[in-house]
Amino acid sequence: MLRQIREDIACVFERDPAARSTWEVITCYPGFHALLIHRLAHWLWRMKMRWLGRLVSHGSRFLTGIEIHPGAKVGRRVFIDHGMGVVIGETAEIGDDCTLYHGVTLGGTTWNKGKRHPTLGRSVVIGAGAKLLGPIVVGDAARVGSNAVVVKDVPPGATAVGIPARIILDEQDKTREEKAAKLGFSAYAVTVKAEDDPFAKAVQGLLDHSMDIDKRIELILRDIESLKAEQESALSASRWGDRKVAGK
Repeated sequence: MLRQIREDIACVFERDPAARSTWEVITCYPGFHALLIHRLAHWLWRMKMRWLGRLVSHGSRFLTGIEIHPGAKVGRRVFIDHGMGVVIGETAEIGDDCTLYHGVTLGGTTWNKGKRHPTLGRSVVIGAGAKLLGPIVVGDAARVGSNAVVVKDVPPGATAVGIPARIILDEQDKTREEKAAKLGFSAYAVTVKAEDDPFAKAVQGLLDHSMDIDKRIELILRDIESLKAEQESALSASRWGDRKVAGK
């Protein structure tokens, strides 16, 4: 138990640059408090003390603004940043080293009993306000963008963005997203088929044009550096020749 608490504190320092001291984490981080209380609630749930487990989790929700059902399975070194409005359902499973931001929902889409909530692999990052619905699987090291609505499986290492979420796997899409981030806006609303949306088509066109210009500038800079090197080499050879002549 103490080892898990130390791991929880350490992962806060690894993923939140605002954390200044261990005392601050212990006293001021609701995500840390929610996970600590959830372990007690989950133990009570497994011991068949279901009502008491629900009561403990209800108290945690009141104190932290984070609602974790006592039946949910949460791995080690999970970090819930800020946390207000996070909802994690009964059959949800969260792997080790995952990160969830505020407003995240791991919810169900059916009233039937059984597996009805998402399963997250290891090292998954879920952006603020994202909604993951149903018994879907999010693969290891996957990313879900802020405010995305995910209702289908996300492959390992992929990124899911938009409403409904689309999966970014190819390099062109990844480069577009990186370029959009550098320009200071989110391209999450761009649909998979840009021809279905004139605005999306225009945004994709602008991003592609910008990336093409970046590539040309890189080539020009490379050529300039190459010319500089040649010029310096020629100048060095000329000086060496002058010295030899002078020596004679």
